[in-house]
Amino acid sequence: MKLPICGFLEKYDSDKDIVRLHMPGHKGKFADCDNDITEVHGADSLYEADDIILESEKLTSDLFGTRRTFYSTEGSSQVIKAMCYLAIRYACKKTGNYSRNDYAIVASRNAHKSFINASMLMEFDIAWLPSEDEEFSICKCNVTPEGLRRFLTDFKKKSDKTLAAVFVASPDYLGNMLDVKGLAEVAHEFNTLLLCDNAHGSYLKFVGGDLHPITLGADMTTDSAHKTLPVLTGGAYLHVSPNAPQDLEAEARQALLLFGSTSPSYKILRSLDLALERIEPKKYEECAQHIAELKDSLREMGLKIYGSEPLKLTLDLRESGIDGKNLAKELRARKIYCEYGEPEFVVTMWSPFNEYPTEFDRFRDAVSEVINNENVSSDSFVAEKNIKNEFRKKKFTLPEVVFQPYETLLMLKKLVKVDESIVGEIAADTLTGCPPAISPVIAGEKIDKDILDILKFYGVEEIGIISLGE
Repeated sequence: MKLPICGFLEKYDSDKDIVRLHMPGHKGKFADCDNDITEVHGADSLYEADDIILESEKLTSDLFGTRRTFYSTEGSSQVIKAMCYLAIRYACKKTGNYSRNDYAIVASRNAHKSFINASMLMEFDIAWLPSEDEEFSICKCNVTPEGLRRFLTDFKKKSDKTLAAVFVASPDYLGNMLDVKGLAEVAHEFNTLLLCDNAHGSYLKFVGGDLHPITLGADMTTDSAHKTLPVLTGGAYLHVSPNAPQDLEAEARQALLLFGSTSPSYKILRSLDLALERIEPKKYEECAQHIAELKDSLREMGLKIYGSEPLKLTLDLRESGIDGKNLAKELRARKIYCEYGEPEFVVTMWSPFNEYPTEFDRFRDAVSEVINNENVSSDSFVAEKNIKNEFRKKKFTLPEVVFQPYETLLMLKKLVKVDESIVGEIAADTLTGCPPAISPVIAGEKIDKDILDILKFYGVEEIGIISLGE
């Protein structure tokens, strides 16, 4: 396959007679700076692409079955903001009302913090979808098509805001996947767009007969290519569905430019180009089968697996008596580095570039060794017996909204200790860290006793609150 971006960069770097009177300052004199250039003649320009970048994007669009795919060198954070802009912009055109804070996006509560930042920057309201699960989970926001239909029906009756889109995260950080097909059908019933944060699911195009949200009916997705595909960190896609309104495609580059650097990395663009050659769908199917077998082996050890994402393996340790944070530490001692380890869950992410069967066997054997207390550094991986069971039975109730996040942006704030004195105060901070998770409280929401308990539960010691009247 001819790779347009790679071909140009190889030719440019190999010509040693070129005098580089352009950025960057290293002038290509160092090996680690190969393929790092600016928009010189022939290199195209990401936000005005009409040559090699456009050609590469079109090849990627063909691979994913989209109407158009656009490259990002600043991850899904850039793309999420761009999707929100496009949704609000399209809603404005439909209604003829260009007052942006007359619009709302309905979103699952586990939306990435870049979505909340998008609200702050563009001044649209957020209407949060509550999780339909009975117990609180750090990342999961279960939304069913039936639940979405009920919510949107109620929203239409009670809200004075115009619905611009529905925004959901699937798969989430722990590997839970929503019924995207059903959610898309409901969103379209209400004449609105479905935006899907598919940051962790780029590879879903190639497994399970094609589980990608675009195939299932989403209008736009963000895919963090670097998370699960052979792409450098920061490489991402904005996918636009063949069935989405054409206006979205026409203004996508401008939307990305609003939230991105005017100096995108050509190293990352090169890696997005190379992915066209390095992605072999059959190998993703094979890897998914290997993961399914590994999950079965772990279940035979008495461990629970969380979520249904094919290439993510999350250990659910909530009832096991094992502390996941310390299990991850023991695995690191064996030179096995997990994506994330916290007391209740250990998250691992796999790809066809993990060696099979060697690395799969190493992981399985190491977990077996640790849970059987063999060659561990201490007994610290064993959790306290009374750990959190009663807490998890609490149903998370969405807090009272006093201000929308954008209304708090310039308000006076102060940092305080997390104790009983904060009950009744209004949060100035949005508490979402790693993993991208359900925030117990978002800027503009009132802190109640349940939120205080959640903050203490997760070890949050300080929080910003709004200083009204000071």
